[in-house]
Amino acid sequence: MADQPADVLVIGAGVIGLACAFRLAQAGYKVQLIDRDPPGMGASFGNAGHIATEQIFPLASPQTLCNALRLLLEEDGALRIRASYLWAVLPWLTRFVWASRPSAFARGVAALSALQATAADDLASLLKDASASHLLHMNGHLVLIERAESLAAARTQIQDLAQHGVSADWLTPQQVLAIAPDIAAPIQGAYLYRGTGHVDDPSAVCRALLAAITSAGSSVARGAIQQIEHCNAQFMASTDDGRQWHAKRVLLCAGAWSASLAKQMGYDIPLDTERGYHITLPGTTPRFRIPVASYERSVIMTPMSCGLRMTGTVEFGGLALPPDTRRFDILGGHMRALLPNLPTDTATTWMGFRPSLPDHLPVISRAPDGRELYFACSGTSTWG
Repeated sequence: MADQPADVLVIGAGVIGLACAFRLAQAGYKVQLIDRDPPGMGASFGNAGHIATEQIFPLASPQTLCNALRLLLEEDGALRIRASYLWAVLPWLTRFVWASRPSAFARGVAALSALQATAADDLASLLKDASASHLLHMNGHLVLIERAESLAAARTQIQDLAQHGVSADWLTPQQVLAIAPDIAAPIQGAYLYRGTGHVDDPSAVCRALLAAITSAGSSVARGAIQQIEHCNAQFMASTDDGRQWHAKRVLLCAGAWSASLAKQMGYDIPLDTERGYHITLPGTTPRFRIPVASYERSVIMTPMSCGLRMTGTVEFGGLALPPDTRRFDILGGHMRALLPNLPTDTATTWMGFRPSLPDHLPVISRAPDGRELYFACSGTSTWG
């Protein structure tokens, strides 16, 4: 057994854990970062790289409830629930319905608006301190509208967001082609968000943060936490290889794996897993330099240093089931429809696990029982 005392034990080495560990190390804390996988290789590896400061409306909303059945019935829709997982996710879905009532939705909008107000500046500052400013591009993103019947709803959405300080410019089809000449699908209109952006590669961001952490003197280890206890004002965590890790404080940011660890500490977090899918065309450089999303298809394409990546679809299926390869086929179909002149035969595929709570708000809190136990273990997403 190895006794590894630290000021803070950070459990989870995704982008959230890496960012928190870096800031703690900068503040002078002795940090021990630990994860079951190599740093940045979970959900942080395969996401869209989209800096989504426009997403201030929780997915748990009256509108989502109205659209949920349609999304579930669409063969190529953005939402899927694996049949074998339906019973397991039922309590989460029940809470989701309750969180979608108007009063809860309004509280969620206020909470997300407060977080998003400084998100872009906070990220820019973080990457600057990690010598990685070159990875961030805050040039907005484009949303395409392919059907005339979608125009009214899209305009209403833009108006609603404007009331909360989110800015977007309406574009004509001709203006769209000037920004993204590769797009071949028929375009009825589009809007360009201001204040949003993307990173060159989420994995590169994680690598930069990891380098900054180690340069700041923090330690990084690989291991799956099996048990965590609190005794005599100190935490002790045991990993699957028999090692023990001691710390005065614990920050839990293990993403989709956070719920079981939180339960050991007395907190039953209603966290489930959204399985996200992507396809990437390695070495492909489109003529658009900002992310391009589709209003109807609920996908987004991001030009990255590793190639062109398309992400989309959300699937509830837990942590154990294998990927549904049909979701990759659906993404490939969307990419071919939007960009028919780009070859997709070299596409790589990925599926990852994103943490999700019914109200779709992040868990950012200190444990209310007075222990130095902190949570940063949930994210948000959109189904379109």
